[in-house]
Amino acid sequence: MKYNFKDILNAEIYDSTKVMFTFGKYSIFNNMVSDTLKDMCYTEETVEGSIGVDEEFGIANNGAVDDSFSNSVDFATFIDVIGVANINGKWFCRADLASLTKKQKDFLNKYIKSPSDNGILVITSDDWKVYKEYLKNRTINSSSSVHMMQLTYPNKPVLKSIIYQIFDDKGISIESTAIDYFMMKMSSAYDDYEDTINNIVDMHTFSTLSISDLKEYMKNVQNYIVDDFVAELTKPLSSNKTNSKKVLKMMISLEDDLTAKGLVYQVLRQVDEYIDFRIMINQGIIPIGINYFFSDVVKSLDKESKYAKMNEWLFRKKASTAALTSLRDWEYIKLILEKAIENPRLPDDIIELKCQRALYDISTRSVISPSRINNIIGIDNILRNDMNNINKVMYNDDEIVKLANERANN
Repeated sequence: MKYNFKDILNAEIYDSTKVMFTFGKYSIFNNMVSDTLKDMCYTEETVEGSIGVDEEFGIANNGAVDDSFSNSVDFATFIDVIGVANINGKWFCRADLASLTKKQKDFLNKYIKSPSDNGILVITSDDWKVYKEYLKNRTINSSSSVHMMQLTYPNKPVLKSIIYQIFDDKGISIESTAIDYFMMKMSSAYDDYEDTINNIVDMHTFSTLSISDLKEYMKNVQNYIVDDFVAELTKPLSSNKTNSKKVLKMMISLEDDLTAKGLVYQVLRQVDEYIDFRIMINQGIIPIGINYFFSDVVKSLDKESKYAKMNEWLFRKKASTAALTSLRDWEYIKLILEKAIENPRLPDDIIELKCQRALYDISTRSVISPSRINNIIGIDNILRNDMNNINKVMYNDDEIVKLANERANN
């Protein structure tokens, strides 16, 4: 059967697994699935009463497993031994899909049709181009013991449970608000979770971890990426969907890493792509809010277009982000940023300041009036308009007569 990230903690799936495919670019999640299945393969029950069986199979006299013995084998060995039951539990094999030879892939394709009870096979891949052929595999989709987990897009509630579980396994109970803070600081640096948590655990001496403790331990930890910042820009500051401080924190952190000018150029490159995607959405080329076949969308694009050559998961992700706000809004962001770098001959410190202002303007544009935005991008001048309005005070005939009489009387 086919599953996604929200199912990663579902014990029933693991209990029925004989073959598991884990696909996704983050090794932490692939490892979680693999390690869970590996632990299930080992049993403490040992064979007793047979002469020489201890030495033959690497089991010490006291019943403990010798360091040289393991249920884990490589793929070639797994092929040879899977037909024989392992006296110490089940055989376990983890293999990267890209490392398999054609002959081994042929064996795999046959094996998943009738997997053995004697072991568990885990096939992993972090490259979409390598594993895409298995995404629609009929055998996997219909099997009750061969499963696939796509772990590319973490689900927030499940991710919170995973973080809580990791801390809990280390003897620390972490508050819910502290988990939210941890996720915000770490962003999509999922593969750094384990090391960061280990560092926090080493510094913490109590059984409960609060958000104030975490803020102290994570002062110098920043993992924001430009993709996250651009996606956050699409959420109105007045909305309950976002924390108005978060987008500004992300902006400041990225400015420290890239400089304001560097961040402006990186955001501009992404905004240009999102404008292209938003145009395709508006033209009906990319459906939004419904499931669609990627191949059908690609057929509607120019074969030489870079988007026609983009891999599917990245294409879908960018289309999803582009749909979060209007084409007009994307163009406003582009114009504000371009205004900051329109004169490259200015001194570096002046350009940096202009870029800082531009980044602040795009981060707070949802609470800025349209006239202010027009003023920022240079298509209007609020001060000049106000002065013109003052100079254009109009009087009707009665007011003119009245004014003339007042002057005559004086």
